[in-house]
Amino acid sequence: MYYRNISSVDELMTLLQAASEKASEITDILEAKVKPKDDDKLEVHYAEEGYGCIFKHIIMFTNNKDPKQNKTLKNVYDAIENIKKKKIGTVPELHLFEAQEVVTTELEDGAIKISDKDNEFIVDDEISNADTLVLNRLGAIGEDECETVVEKLQDRGFLVLNPVRGSLLACDKYDTSVLLQKGNIPQPNFALMTKDVLYDEKLYSKALKSIYKEWTDDNEDLMFVVKILDGHGGTGVALIPNKYLKAWLQLVFAVDSDRSLLIQRKEEADGGDIRVHVLTLRNKQVILAAMKRVKIEKDFRSNVSLGASAEPVKLTPEQEQIALRTAKLSTLPWCAVDIMPLVKGSNKELGDNVVLEINASPGTDGISDVLEYNFVNVLINELNDSKEFKLQNKIAGYIETATVNFGENPIDVLALLDTGNGTAASHIEVGDYTETDKDITFTFFDKKYTFEKTGTSNAIVGTEKFARPIITIPYLKLGRRVLTNVPIAVVKKREKSTNMLINRDLISKFGYSVSANDKHLLSREMEKIQII
Repeated sequence: MYYRNISSVDELMTLLQAASEKASEITDILEAKVKPKDDDKLEVHYAEEGYGCIFKHIIMFTNNKDPKQNKTLKNVYDAIENIKKKKIGTVPELHLFEAQEVVTTELEDGAIKISDKDNEFIVDDEISNADTLVLNRLGAIGEDECETVVEKLQDRGFLVLNPVRGSLLACDKYDTSVLLQKGNIPQPNFALMTKDVLYDEKLYSKALKSIYKEWTDDNEDLMFVVKILDGHGGTGVALIPNKYLKAWLQLVFAVDSDRSLLIQRKEEADGGDIRVHVLTLRNKQVILAAMKRVKIEKDFRSNVSLGASAEPVKLTPEQEQIALRTAKLSTLPWCAVDIMPLVKGSNKELGDNVVLEINASPGTDGISDVLEYNFVNVLINELNDSKEFKLQNKIAGYIETATVNFGENPIDVLALLDTGNGTAASHIEVGDYTETDKDITFTFFDKKYTFEKTGTSNAIVGTEKFARPIITIPYLKLGRRVLTNVPIAVVKKREKSTNMLINRDLISKFGYSVSANDKHLLSREMEKIQII
């Protein structure tokens, strides 16, 4: 701005005002690039106390079958007893296995026998993925035989809390830090430390400067949090001053030269951390519960298992979004996100909160005490629709045999799996039917059925448009996976080589990916059955 060209005070004030408005616009643009837009915010829903249950079976793998010592197991027993008392939904049968003792056997009919020294359970075609829950606790991770049986159950479409791959990632603190970094989740600066890095001066300096830009060997004010990669419950964590760090690392690598460690910046915690339990399903994400864990006196950790106290907490909008985004990023159906509130202004680059870790096998005892009712009941109550469960991907043929049950005897039909079909509902031919404003009636293999009409699917075939009534059938099976209460349109006759079309929405709910080249990868071959 050239002041010699300004002729009056009024003109100067006008120019200054314009410059201020322009600066404000630039600031808004810069902040918009950094801050998430309102449109990007995830919807926030909280779970409430509930005792519903859709599961007939709960299969649990754990490292301790004594409910007096295993508090989460005791909560599972208590939750089942609560369901029985409340008489809401199904009372599940618990099948409990010690992870270290698990043996799995493939039977001739394709069933799986799971056993340990005390118990045995056979998973055959009568055990449905739609009403069976698998609880995969921490003791199962790293046990090869147990991981194998859990993966087999995943393959059959059972809901596993939590799947092996996501659990293994969450159990590795460095892998978790890299995942959080890719997802732009705020966390303390970190680096991986190995013996090779420690004894390479350039690599060592680069690693520590990625944590503190001002790092030098002589800077005694810097503090580092050092963690083993597979620690849990607050064990395997140390707070080390910079002046002792190198000697401490030399000691660790002298004991175990293959050990890797996570080194983090020590952030200024505002009184402890917050654990947020999150449930993430196909189209539903719920904050199950949250608690604040108050730091242990004369300790920098705040784990309840180490003696820290827990208390109720109201999450800030920022903490809600961080918890939901982190849980979605983890791919775990149920996880606990540990968030540490920071002292205001202590780290302007990160903001007010950082994520410390993702827990794939969180304890339920402390959170139950805070809620003053059983957390496991809250979890099971929210798992109320099997179509919302994310199933492990599996390849299916583009034509398969599907089993349809309208409420009587199940019947096999030939189905086309059409990923290019985006119609409102899959459809099946049923022969002649009568339609009223409310109901659809038809006879299918000598059995008469009447269903409530729940909607209409408008399908375009060539140049013609057809309105097809939609009903909800109780049961549809494809391969070994089952869906219940399935919306499906009825047609008199399909002028195709198959009896049924399964659209991409149902294919996704089954958890299948379709091969464009193969038929009958899941099921026996059959011809199209004659409906009319």
